[in-house]
Amino acid sequence: MPSRPSHLPHYAERAALQKLRATPGLPAPHLMPAGPKTIAKMAAKGWIELQGGARYCITPAGEAALKAVIPIPRAPQSRTR
Repeated sequence: MPSRPSHLPHYAERAALQKLRATPGLPAPHLMPAGPKTIAKMAAKGWIELQGGARYCITPAGEAALKAVIPIPRAPQSRTR
């Protein structure tokens, strides 16, 4: 299976973004299963931003990443004649 494009969030990123959408201003420990590396990558992508100390908020780019359509790979169709 091909890897997911970087503009689409994977499970841990999606879970953290959904938590931030529901409750803005969460500290990093509340964004589990996203760990420090995942949080740093999401900040680098512009999906979240640090606000007022050690609290994170979702950005418009993060909202767009959550709403992005995840492509479903099609199974090869077999033809019988």
